[in-house]
Amino acid sequence: MIKSRHLPNFAFFVGILLLFAVQFDKYTYQRHHEYLGKENIEIIESEPSSKIFTIICHGYAGSKEMMRQLALDISNAGSHAVIFDFIGHGSNSQKLVNNPTELSGTTQQLVDQLIGIINFLKTKYGSEIKINLIGHSMASDIVIRASENQNISSIVAISPYSSKVTSSFPKDLLLTSGQFERHLRKHSLRFTQLVDPAADENIEYSNGTIRRKASYTKNTGHVSVIYSPQTSREIIEWLGLTNYERSIWATHIIWILLGLTMITYWLSRLQFSKTKQSEKQRLSYIRLTIVSITSLAIALCTSLFDYQLVSIFGFGSIAVYFGLNGLATFILCKETRDTLENFDFYSFLKLVVAFSFLTILINHFIGSYSVFSHRLNAFLIMIVPITIFCIAMENLIVISSTAIAVFIRIMPVIGFSVLLGVFPEKYGVMFTTVPIYIFYFLVFGYIGKSQRNKLGSYTTGATHGIFLTFAFAATNPIFAV
Repeated sequence: MIKSRHLPNFAFFVGILLLFAVQFDKYTYQRHHEYLGKENIEIIESEPSSKIFTIICHGYAGSKEMMRQLALDISNAGSHAVIFDFIGHGSNSQKLVNNPTELSGTTQQLVDQLIGIINFLKTKYGSEIKINLIGHSMASDIVIRASENQNISSIVAISPYSSKVTSSFPKDLLLTSGQFERHLRKHSLRFTQLVDPAADENIEYSNGTIRRKASYTKNTGHVSVIYSPQTSREIIEWLGLTNYERSIWATHIIWILLGLTMITYWLSRLQFSKTKQSEKQRLSYIRLTIVSITSLAIALCTSLFDYQLVSIFGFGSIAVYFGLNGLATFILCKETRDTLENFDFYSFLKLVVAFSFLTILINHFIGSYSVFSHRLNAFLIMIVPITIFCIAMENLIVISSTAIAVFIRIMPVIGFSVLLGVFPEKYGVMFTTVPIYIFYFLVFGYIGKSQRNKLGSYTTGATHGIFLTFAFAATNPIFAV
């Protein structure tokens, strides 16, 4: 029986072993990189004799790492798998044009990028190669548009939407979604009914040279569908590749998440010397509620101003919104402020190292989670205002009940969601800020929770400020102004 004091270290050891096992399995696959200008194209190789190349494209705010499991399955089934980061996403340092609603804008930019990769493969490996396209979410539309006049063998649209689909185009199209994506499943079925009005889900239909099918993967949603063995099996069968069956126990993401959870638990149990905290006035629930709503209202006033702080779109707006929210909270609740004397620099560095360790693991195993090039500029413009925001939140949360703490946490993201809906031209492309915020405090907030009462709001809040800023800068797509 493991003693409770040893449990965190045991969890860390098991977590590291799980991640090591996943990494070892990844390196059993042969792969190489090709470079097309600034494009870093990774090819996971199948049998040397294979003349089939399947290009796998990630969705909005995604990266090639998210599509790796599917790419490995495709490679095992007899096709070379090609993965890359779209412009403005992941490790791609180029900027998207800030015109996402026009087909001639962002969409055409990504279509041109994909066509360039298709032509590169044909030039590099011969015009006789067979090319398949797979696209998830946003990329489901991109792969369909890019396939026109490109002699593509087959297309797979995961969680699909596209106005380009007709009764005769594309000729070979699998439309698959997660079971819980009811709206997208309706899209898929409607596209299949263009071929056969009586079409139903999970049945293949043909009409002359046209082949189409709408399917869904059980017990999955918008993200989990790309990791499901059933999805891979469906795609492999559709592409006519060698039968390959991956069990749920061979799914990397399961062991990655389990490993990261164990490591997160270990990090949350790090020992810190308790900082002497000054007595704080506890505010009534009514006062806390009024402060949160008032701070939110002040932050919402950012929509009245038009500004561009950097040459990339949206991050200045995020900085001003969260910065004003935090500043207003400081002003309205001055009696709750921690004293700067309680800032524990040694514990702060310890937390930074712990958070950095987890950040590196997330970047390597889940998806692109790093700051470079234009993302560094985004990070620098946001770090001060978001740190102010995080410290202000910690000042309130430390004197609040759990229910009020949750309320304080969610109010800013509710306000930002309002801005997304009311001012889509100013904030719309930054909608990923909301799930990033939630994900951050589910993971990193869990670590800080156990340290809050020991370290005070400045130490904990400053750490959250750095890494919440990092999360926003690393994951939001990069658009030009």
